[in-house]
Amino acid sequence: MKTPRQNERFLFHRLLTFEVFSYSIFDMDTHMRPYPALLNQVKWLNINRRDSMFYYDSGDAAKPSVILIHGLGDEADSWRRLIPLLNGACRTLAPDLPGFGRSKAGGIITINRHIKAIVSLLEMIGPAVLAGNSLGGMIAQAAAAEKPSLVKALILIDGGAPLATTGGALSLLGKALPFYGPYWYRQFRKNHDAAYHSLFGYYHNLEGLPEDDRAFLRKRVIERVESAEQEKAYFATMRSLIWYNMTKTAFLTKALADYKGVVSLVWGENDAILPPKTAEIIRSIRKDAPLILIPNAGHLPQQEHPAATAAAIAAAVARTEEECAH
Repeated sequence: MKTPRQNERFLFHRLLTFEVFSYSIFDMDTHMRPYPALLNQVKWLNINRRDSMFYYDSGDAAKPSVILIHGLGDEADSWRRLIPLLNGACRTLAPDLPGFGRSKAGGIITINRHIKAIVSLLEMIGPAVLAGNSLGGMIAQAAAAEKPSLVKALILIDGGAPLATTGGALSLLGKALPFYGPYWYRQFRKNHDAAYHSLFGYYHNLEGLPEDDRAFLRKRVIERVESAEQEKAYFATMRSLIWYNMTKTAFLTKALADYKGVVSLVWGENDAILPPKTAEIIRSIRKDAPLILIPNAGHLPQQEHPAATAAAIAAAVARTEEECAH
Protein backbone atom coordinates (compact mmCIF):
# COMPACT_ATOMS: atom_id res chain seq x y z
CA MET A 1 0.00 0.00 0.00
CA LYS A 2 1.28 3.45 -0.92
CA THR A 3 1.91 6.03 1.77
CA PRO A 4 0.12 9.41 1.48
CA ARG A 5 3.40 10.92 0.23
CA GLN A 6 3.75 8.22 -2.44
CA ASN A 7 0.15 8.81 -3.50
CA GLU A 8 0.89 12.52 -3.87
CA ARG A 9 3.92 11.77 -6.04
CA PHE A 10 1.92 9.28 -8.13
CA LEU A 11 -0.84 11.83 -8.72
CA PHE A 12 1.64 14.53 -9.65
CA HIS A 13 3.37 12.15 -12.09
CA ARG A 14 0.03 11.36 -13.71
CA LEU A 15 -0.73 15.08 -14.08
CA LEU A 16 2.60 15.63 -15.80
CA THR A 17 2.12 12.59 -18.03
CA PHE A 18 -1.26 14.00 -19.06
CA GLU A 19 0.45 17.31 -19.75
CA VAL A 20 2.88 15.75 -22.25
CA PHE A 21 0.12 13.76 -24.00
CA SER A 22 -2.34 16.63 -24.09
CA TYR A 23 -0.02 18.99 -25.92
CA SER A 24 1.86 16.56 -28.17
CA ILE A 25 -0.92 16.95 -30.75
CA PHE A 26 -0.29 20.72 -31.05
CA ASP A 27 2.41 22.41 -33.04
CA MET A 28 1.38 26.03 -32.63
CA ASP A 29 3.37 29.05 -31.55
CA THR A 30 2.57 32.38 -30.00
CA HIS A 31 2.56 35.48 -32.17
CA MET A 32 2.43 38.05 -29.41
CA ARG A 33 4.11 41.24 -30.43
CA PRO A 34 5.91 43.48 -27.93
CA TYR A 35 3.91 46.40 -26.64
CA PRO A 36 4.60 49.16 -29.20
CA ALA A 37 5.72 51.81 -26.70
CA LEU A 38 8.28 49.37 -25.24
CA LEU A 39 9.63 47.98 -28.51
CA ASN A 40 12.99 49.70 -28.05
CA GLN A 41 13.45 47.93 -24.69
CA VAL A 42 13.19 44.35 -25.99
CA LYS A 43 16.01 41.98 -25.08
CA TRP A 44 16.55 38.21 -24.89
CA LEU A 45 18.41 36.01 -22.41
CA ASN A 46 19.41 32.47 -23.33
CA ILE A 47 19.10 30.57 -20.05
CA ASN A 48 20.02 27.16 -21.45
CA ARG A 49 19.48 25.09 -24.60
CA ARG A 50 15.74 24.84 -23.91
CA ASP A 51 14.85 28.21 -22.44
CA SER A 52 15.15 31.62 -24.06
CA MET A 53 13.63 34.48 -22.08
CA PHE A 54 12.10 37.64 -23.55
CA TYR A 55 12.30 40.75 -21.37
CA TYR A 56 12.03 44.52 -21.42
CA ASP A 57 15.00 46.49 -20.08
CA SER A 58 14.97 50.26 -19.73
CA GLY A 59 18.75 49.98 -19.63
CA ASP A 60 20.02 52.68 -17.26
CA ALA A 61 22.52 50.64 -15.22
CA ALA A 62 23.37 53.66 -13.04
CA LYS A 63 19.93 53.50 -11.41
CA PRO A 64 18.65 50.88 -8.95
CA SER A 65 17.40 47.82 -10.84
CA VAL A 66 13.87 46.52 -10.35
CA ILE A 67 12.75 43.22 -11.89
CA LEU A 68 8.98 43.13 -12.43
CA ILE A 69 7.58 39.57 -12.35
CA HIS A 70 4.12 38.87 -13.76
CA GLY A 71 1.60 36.32 -12.51
CA LEU A 72 -0.02 33.17 -13.88
CA GLY A 73 -1.35 33.49 -17.43
CA ASP A 74 0.15 36.94 -17.88
CA GLU A 75 3.33 38.31 -19.44
CA ALA A 76 5.69 41.29 -19.24
CA ASP A 77 3.12 43.57 -20.89
CA SER A 78 1.20 43.52 -17.61
CA TRP A 79 3.60 46.32 -16.62
CA ARG A 80 3.21 48.30 -19.88
CA ARG A 81 1.71 51.43 -18.28
CA LEU A 82 3.89 51.30 -15.17
CA ILE A 83 7.35 50.93 -16.75
CA PRO A 84 7.49 54.47 -18.23
CA LEU A 85 6.50 55.90 -14.84
CA LEU A 86 9.47 54.23 -13.12
CA ASN A 87 12.11 55.07 -15.70
CA GLY A 88 13.09 58.27 -13.94
CA ALA A 89 13.87 56.49 -10.68
CA CYS A 90 14.81 52.92 -11.64
CA ARG A 91 16.15 50.61 -14.26
CA THR A 92 13.20 48.33 -14.94
CA LEU A 93 13.42 44.79 -16.29
CA ALA A 94 10.21 42.88 -17.02
CA PRO A 95 10.54 39.28 -18.26
CA ASP A 96 8.08 36.83 -19.74
CA LEU A 97 8.39 33.76 -17.51
CA PRO A 98 9.32 30.53 -19.36
CA GLY A 99 6.53 29.47 -21.71
CA PHE A 100 4.52 32.66 -21.25
CA GLY A 101 4.30 35.54 -23.70
CA ARG A 102 7.23 35.33 -26.08
CA SER A 103 9.65 33.32 -23.93
CA LYS A 104 10.51 29.83 -25.15
CA ALA A 105 10.56 26.76 -22.93
CA GLY A 106 10.97 23.14 -24.03
CA GLY A 107 9.68 20.23 -21.98
CA ILE A 108 7.49 20.49 -18.91
CA ILE A 109 7.25 23.93 -17.33
CA THR A 110 7.53 24.07 -13.54
CA ILE A 111 7.69 26.66 -10.77
CA ASN A 112 11.37 25.81 -10.34
CA ARG A 113 12.04 26.76 -13.95
CA HIS A 114 10.39 30.13 -13.39
CA ILE A 115 12.54 30.66 -10.30
CA LYS A 116 15.69 29.69 -12.21
CA ALA A 117 14.81 32.18 -14.95
CA ILE A 118 14.64 35.05 -12.43
CA VAL A 119 17.87 33.89 -10.77
CA SER A 120 19.56 33.85 -14.19
CA LEU A 121 18.48 37.44 -14.76
CA LEU A 122 19.78 38.43 -11.32
CA GLU A 123 23.12 36.75 -11.98
CA MET A 124 23.42 38.68 -15.23
CA ILE A 125 22.61 42.19 -13.90
CA GLY A 126 23.65 41.93 -10.24
CA PRO A 127 21.68 42.91 -7.10
CA ALA A 128 18.15 44.14 -7.76
CA VAL A 129 14.77 44.69 -6.17
CA LEU A 130 12.21 42.02 -7.06
CA ALA A 131 8.59 43.14 -7.48
CA GLY A 132 6.17 40.30 -8.16
CA ASN A 133 2.45 40.37 -8.85
CA SER A 134 0.28 37.38 -7.81
CA LEU A 135 2.28 34.19 -8.54
CA GLY A 136 5.20 36.48 -9.36
CA GLY A 137 5.35 37.44 -5.68
CA MET A 138 5.97 33.85 -4.63
CA ILE A 139 8.57 33.42 -7.37
CA ALA A 140 10.30 36.58 -6.14
CA GLN A 141 10.40 35.16 -2.60
CA ALA A 142 11.82 31.85 -3.80
CA ALA A 143 14.50 33.61 -5.84
CA ALA A 144 15.41 35.67 -2.77
CA ALA A 145 15.66 32.49 -0.71
CA GLU A 146 18.01 30.98 -3.29
CA LYS A 147 20.14 34.08 -3.90
CA PRO A 148 19.61 36.47 -0.93
CA SER A 149 22.76 38.45 -1.71
CA LEU A 150 21.33 39.37 -5.13
CA VAL A 151 17.90 40.51 -3.91
CA LYS A 152 17.99 43.93 -2.29
CA ALA A 153 14.28 44.04 -1.48
CA LEU A 154 10.98 42.26 -2.06
CA ILE A 155 7.82 44.03 -3.18
CA LEU A 156 4.85 41.66 -3.10
CA ILE A 157 1.94 42.96 -5.18
CA ASP A 158 -1.29 41.05 -4.53
CA GLY A 159 0.69 37.86 -4.07
CA GLY A 160 3.38 35.94 -2.23
CA ALA A 161 3.45 33.08 0.26
CA PRO A 162 2.07 31.98 2.57
CA LEU A 163 -1.38 33.48 1.99
CA ALA A 164 -4.74 32.72 3.53
CA THR A 165 -6.86 30.60 1.18
CA THR A 166 -9.81 32.27 -0.54
CA GLY A 167 -12.67 31.12 -2.72
CA GLY A 168 -11.31 33.01 -5.70
CA ALA A 169 -7.94 31.27 -5.46
CA LEU A 170 -9.56 27.85 -4.98
CA SER A 171 -11.75 28.28 -8.05
CA LEU A 172 -8.61 28.92 -10.11
CA LEU A 173 -6.85 25.85 -8.75
CA GLY A 174 -9.92 23.75 -9.55
CA LYS A 175 -9.09 24.30 -13.21
CA ALA A 176 -5.90 22.27 -12.70
CA LEU A 177 -7.96 19.09 -12.97
CA PRO A 178 -7.06 17.08 -16.11
CA PHE A 179 -9.54 17.38 -18.99
CA TYR A 180 -11.73 19.95 -17.19
CA GLY A 181 -9.13 22.73 -17.28
CA PRO A 182 -8.17 22.38 -20.95
CA TYR A 183 -11.84 21.98 -21.91
CA TRP A 184 -12.66 25.23 -20.07
CA TYR A 185 -9.71 27.02 -21.71
CA ARG A 186 -10.46 25.83 -25.26
CA GLN A 187 -14.08 26.92 -25.11
CA PHE A 188 -12.82 30.50 -25.33
CA ARG A 189 -11.54 29.76 -28.83
CA LYS A 190 -15.16 29.48 -29.89
CA ASN A 191 -16.25 32.63 -28.08
CA HIS A 192 -13.81 35.53 -27.96
CA ASP A 193 -16.32 37.75 -26.16
CA ALA A 194 -16.36 35.21 -23.32
CA ALA A 195 -12.56 35.20 -23.31
CA TYR A 196 -12.53 38.96 -22.83
CA HIS A 197 -15.19 38.81 -20.11
CA SER A 198 -13.10 36.22 -18.24
CA LEU A 199 -10.77 39.12 -17.38
CA PHE A 200 -13.39 41.05 -15.40
CA GLY A 201 -12.74 39.21 -12.12
CA TYR A 202 -9.13 40.40 -12.09
CA TYR A 203 -10.06 44.08 -12.21
CA HIS A 204 -12.12 46.33 -9.97
CA ASN A 205 -13.40 48.19 -13.02
CA LEU A 206 -12.10 46.86 -16.32
CA GLU A 207 -14.45 49.11 -18.25
CA GLY A 208 -12.87 52.09 -16.51
CA LEU A 209 -9.57 51.56 -18.34
CA PRO A 210 -8.81 53.71 -21.38
CA GLU A 211 -10.43 52.44 -24.57
CA ASP A 212 -7.11 51.66 -26.27
CA ASP A 213 -6.00 49.69 -23.22
CA ARG A 214 -9.20 47.63 -23.24
CA ALA A 215 -8.69 46.97 -26.95
CA PHE A 216 -5.15 45.80 -26.19
CA LEU A 217 -6.36 43.48 -23.43
CA ARG A 218 -9.05 41.99 -25.66
CA LYS A 219 -6.51 41.30 -28.41
CA ARG A 220 -4.05 39.85 -25.91
CA VAL A 221 -6.48 37.47 -24.21
CA ILE A 222 -7.55 36.17 -27.63
CA GLU A 223 -3.89 35.57 -28.51
CA ARG A 224 -3.49 33.62 -25.26
CA VAL A 225 -6.49 31.35 -25.67
CA GLU A 226 -5.69 30.65 -29.32
CA SER A 227 -2.14 29.56 -28.48
CA ALA A 228 -1.45 25.95 -27.50
CA GLU A 229 1.90 27.07 -26.09
CA GLN A 230 0.24 29.56 -23.74
CA GLU A 231 -2.27 26.90 -22.73
CA LYS A 232 0.54 24.48 -21.98
CA ALA A 233 2.42 27.01 -19.86
CA TYR A 234 -0.73 27.98 -17.98
CA PHE A 235 -1.75 24.50 -16.87
CA ALA A 236 1.76 23.13 -16.36
CA THR A 237 2.53 26.07 -14.06
CA MET A 238 -0.77 25.70 -12.21
CA ARG A 239 -0.21 22.00 -11.56
CA SER A 240 3.37 22.58 -10.52
CA LEU A 241 2.15 25.34 -8.18
CA ILE A 242 -0.06 22.86 -6.32
CA TRP A 243 2.89 20.55 -5.71
CA TYR A 244 5.20 23.44 -4.84
CA ASN A 245 2.76 24.76 -2.25
CA MET A 246 2.39 21.31 -0.71
CA THR A 247 6.14 20.84 -0.34
CA LYS A 248 7.67 24.31 -0.05
CA THR A 249 5.35 26.52 2.01
CA ALA A 250 7.28 25.88 5.24
CA PHE A 251 10.54 26.63 3.42
CA LEU A 252 9.22 29.92 2.01
CA THR A 253 7.80 30.91 5.40
CA LYS A 254 11.17 30.45 7.12
CA ALA A 255 13.05 32.09 4.26
CA LEU A 256 10.75 35.14 4.45
CA ALA A 257 11.29 35.41 8.20
CA ASP A 258 15.08 35.14 7.78
CA TYR A 259 15.36 37.46 4.80
CA LYS A 260 17.46 40.52 5.73
CA GLY A 261 16.23 42.88 3.04
CA VAL A 262 13.28 45.26 2.92
CA VAL A 263 9.84 43.68 2.37
CA SER A 264 6.87 45.74 1.20
CA LEU A 265 3.28 44.74 0.40
CA VAL A 266 1.24 46.54 -2.25
CA TRP A 267 -2.37 45.42 -2.69
CA GLY A 268 -5.41 46.32 -4.73
CA GLU A 269 -7.98 47.33 -2.14
CA ASN A 270 -10.74 45.60 -4.14
CA ASP A 271 -8.86 42.44 -5.14
CA ALA A 272 -11.49 39.68 -5.49
CA ILE A 273 -8.93 36.93 -6.21
CA LEU A 274 -6.70 37.56 -3.18
CA PRO A 275 -8.33 40.17 -0.93
CA PRO A 276 -6.02 42.26 1.28
CA LYS A 277 -6.89 40.09 4.30
CA THR A 278 -5.03 37.19 2.65
CA ALA A 279 -1.78 39.06 3.31
CA GLU A 280 -2.27 38.84 7.09
CA ILE A 281 -0.09 35.73 7.36
CA ILE A 282 2.80 37.48 5.61
CA ARG A 283 2.36 40.51 7.85
CA SER A 284 2.49 38.28 10.92
CA ILE A 285 5.84 36.92 9.70
CA ARG A 286 7.21 40.32 8.64
CA LYS A 287 5.79 42.91 11.01
CA ASP A 288 8.21 45.42 9.49
CA ALA A 289 6.52 45.15 6.09
CA PRO A 290 4.21 48.09 5.30
CA LEU A 291 0.95 47.32 3.50
CA ILE A 292 0.04 49.92 0.88
CA LEU A 293 -3.53 49.65 -0.39
CA ILE A 294 -4.32 50.93 -3.89
CA PRO A 295 -7.93 52.24 -3.88
CA ASN A 296 -10.33 51.13 -6.60
CA ALA A 297 -7.94 48.44 -7.82
CA GLY A 298 -8.36 44.70 -8.19
CA HIS A 299 -5.77 41.94 -8.57
CA LEU A 300 -3.69 43.89 -11.10
CA PRO A 301 -3.15 47.37 -9.60
CA GLN A 302 -0.23 47.98 -11.98
CA GLN A 303 -2.77 48.03 -14.81
CA GLU A 304 -5.71 49.82 -13.19
CA HIS A 305 -3.70 52.43 -11.28
CA PRO A 306 -0.14 52.40 -12.63
CA ALA A 307 0.77 55.80 -11.16
CA ALA A 308 -0.17 54.81 -7.59
CA THR A 309 1.52 51.43 -7.97
CA ALA A 310 4.65 52.98 -9.45
CA ALA A 311 4.78 55.46 -6.56
CA ALA A 312 4.57 52.57 -4.05
CA ILE A 313 7.38 50.72 -5.83
CA ALA A 314 9.53 53.86 -6.06
CA ALA A 315 9.02 54.51 -2.34
CA ALA A 316 10.10 50.94 -1.50
CA VAL A 317 13.17 51.29 -3.72
CA ALA A 318 14.09 54.62 -2.08
CA ARG A 319 13.71 53.03 1.36
CA THR A 320 15.94 50.16 0.25
CA GLU A 321 18.63 52.47 -1.12
CA GLU A 322 18.57 54.50 2.10
CA GLU A 323 19.00 51.40 4.26
CA CYS A 324 21.76 50.06 2.01
CA ALA A 325 23.61 53.37 2.35
CA HIS A 326 23.82 53.05 6.16
